[in-house]
Amino acid sequence: MKRIFILLILSLSIQYTFGQACGIYRIKYVGNIKSESLKIEKIKLPTIEFLHGLENESSEKGFIEIEPIANGIDIELNSPLTSHLFGKTENLLKFYKTKRENIPIIITVIENGKNKEIRIELTWNNIQIKKLEDENFGNIFERNLNEIKIK
Repeated sequence: MKRIFILLILSLSIQYTFGQACGIYRIKYVGNIKSESLKIEKIKLPTIEFLHGLENESSEKGFIEIEPIANGIDIELNSPLTSHLFGKTENLLKFYKTKRENIPIIITVIENGKNKEIRIELTWNNIQIKKLEDENFGNIFERNLNEIKIK
């Protein structure tokens, strides 16, 4: 009985000591892709790990691939990373700017019956970030990529 009690106290102490800190956040990408003649197949967006400088572009965890709905972007990502800094939009944007100068977006289109990847670098100045209110745990920040034009 004493051993069970000691193990319980030890496990609770470990959980309390090494538990995840507050500040979990989510990002929601929104935007539109405008193309007059190309059919958009897929869009690769940077993950939170990539934006934090922990993953590179060739990594599996660096980008998430989505299929656009009516050439629109609308996806929410959960952060496995935490920090008390990310309660405010300004702090988050300032941190991202120290890690990445631009946000790369990779768009797969069909051109002449073949898949072709188009890489677009978006600057932080052209992206609006705002904090949203919802009932889920953690902060959520909308990252509006606006309209991305492909020629």
